[in-house]
Amino acid sequence: MRSWPALLMVCCLPAPLAWSDTAANEVESATRPSAQASPEPEGLTWIRSRLSGIELTRSEVTVAQYRACALAGRCEKPRSNRSSHHCNWGHPDREQHPINCVDWYQAKAFCEWVGGRLPSEQEWFAEASNGGRRRYPWGDAEASCRFAVMPDEELGCGKRSTWPVCSLPAGNSVSGLCDLSGNVWEWTSSSRKGRRVLLGGSWNRGSPVLLSAKARKYLQPSRRYTSIGFRCGRSRS
Repeated sequence: MRSWPALLMVCCLPAPLAWSDTAANEVESATRPSAQASPEPEGLTWIRSRLSGIELTRSEVTVAQYRACALAGRCEKPRSNRSSHHCNWGHPDREQHPINCVDWYQAKAFCEWVGGRLPSEQEWFAEASNGGRRRYPWGDAEASCRFAVMPDEELGCGKRSTWPVCSLPAGNSVSGLCDLSGNVWEWTSSSRKGRRVLLGGSWNRGSPVLLSAKARKYLQPSRRYTSIGFRCGRSRS
């Protein structure tokens, strides 16, 4: 199995939504929707997160939803199952699985296509931790296959792949978002020293502690791995 070239770490954020001027400016500029925003792909559901102050997609973006963007000529095709069996693109039975094997630029392009953006690290953390009061989106119970698609005794809770989105409602966040922990790591708009911040853990990498809301991964934005996907956010007045 390929090794990760970047640092994995667990760290504590400052108080949720304690914004710096730099972070605020970054998110403000990322908030502006594309002038050619599309009709929303089937099944793309937005949920208002009081904790993060924005709307977030209920699930990670699926293969079917990403395919609509690719067919519209607005998204580049991801790596397919021809390059890795674990890439969901190219598997006809994985249309409702999260799109994976996408880089940060592809994730950003999709979110702009639907009139949104990638959420910031602070916004994601606020929802996933219930404003800093939960260790995991579902609470403080230890991570298990009841709550998240994760590496357990076998990868992906025994399926050795991602699962269809929203398969484990017991793991939902306080606002009802699915798979904030597990299935795939999620790109955000935030960065550290030229690397983009990812959150949430995945089906195939690391220990259960990496599924906690405080866990972070930092990668170059061009990386495309089987354990990486995304969801979108958007600001609403």
